[in-house]
Amino acid sequence: MGERMEYSRSSSLVSLPILAVCLVLAALAAFAGQGTLAAILLFLSALGGTARLWATASAKGITLQLLTRPKGLFPGESMTLTCEVQNNKWLPVVWPELFFPLEKNLCLVPEATRAPDEWEIVHLKEQNASIEQVGETNLPMLLWYRKVRFTTRWTARRRGVYSTACWRVRTGDGLGLALVERAIPKEQVHQLVVYPRLVPVSPSLFLNNHWNADTGSRGMMEDPTIIRSTRDYMTTDPVRQINWRLAARAQPLAINVYEQILPRSVHFILDGNSFFEQDEALEETLSILASECVRLHQAQVRCGLSLAEGTSGPAVNLFAAESPFVLLRALAAYQPAAPVWNEENSRHIAPPPVFARRPILAAAQHTGRFYYICHHTDALQHQTLPLQLGTANLTLLTWQECAPYGGFATVCLDKLREGGTHAE
Repeated sequence: MGERMEYSRSSSLVSLPILAVCLVLAALAAFAGQGTLAAILLFLSALGGTARLWATASAKGITLQLLTRPKGLFPGESMTLTCEVQNNKWLPVVWPELFFPLEKNLCLVPEATRAPDEWEIVHLKEQNASIEQVGETNLPMLLWYRKVRFTTRWTARRRGVYSTACWRVRTGDGLGLALVERAIPKEQVHQLVVYPRLVPVSPSLFLNNHWNADTGSRGMMEDPTIIRSTRDYMTTDPVRQINWRLAARAQPLAINVYEQILPRSVHFILDGNSFFEQDEALEETLSILASECVRLHQAQVRCGLSLAEGTSGPAVNLFAAESPFVLLRALAAYQPAAPVWNEENSRHIAPPPVFARRPILAAAQHTGRFYYICHHTDALQHQTLPLQLGTANLTLLTWQECAPYGGFATVCLDKLREGGTHAE
């Protein structure tokens, strides 16, 4: 386990200042001839010191291992985590327990939760964790060199990334005077990802743009101008693919097998800062975006993603990802930049998005089309990235229904849902 120990919810008697005071007062009482008082103070200091040493020794030599390989979840799904706690010393651990602080948005919660105690809320605020719910698992006594295996079931509620770095092992002395918390070691820390919720969407807007582009800029499809080989005709084959030249020579019907064109990617650029104070709209946008990435991958069109710098980390560029889950993981972790104070208006406003521009502009020559996503076109007033990419390479996707901006094709995000109509 981690070396750092925290003596939370412990009796004041086991604190070092109180132990020192008791010893000093015992010495003064003995010097003043107050033998009974000196004996009481010595007993209290011995009791507190013994409890502290016992709790510290109990917390040492405990290892926690997560045996389940974490997997990504979608909201509403559940997973069972199997953990193993081992006592690697001769001293028994009387009352071990695991404490699970949770993310503020409660993206992932265990089956058994409770409201935190008042003394825990202070520490939870320091960790920027939820003060509404916490998880806890009580374990049986661990004798010397014994281990216990247990399972805990977790349910995904909403998009986010949950790290087990916040897990704590709690134990203490048999007298209940000291409680010691220890974090799990870094090598045992895992991240549990809850992807954005998937919704029914239509990829036709992006596929049409591919098919209408120049040769070589389409999604994965067959090129009818290049015949790679032929094969025997089957009744389910379309008539247009029959090789009529061979049929004219009285040979058995054969089907043309065309050369496949490798895809150029669709690349999404998300300005999450423009969704300032529109959290629900941002979550819906991320769901639509994640769903389109999955649908386009199924259509063999690779997707890329650029995220602006935010509270979740620096700007991200992912070009032509081989798996949509790479993009879904980035969307799960994404949080827009924190608002800034505007002195002129005396209120908080959204900061301008900060992208890693050079890689985006360098990728323009081998990307089929860019799609810039924002809440409304007003957020583009001071943005130069769309202008640098140009109207021929970029389409705007907005949450609000907006008129075309600066010659760019503009599509409302809600129209990407299954059955929606798309702007041309």
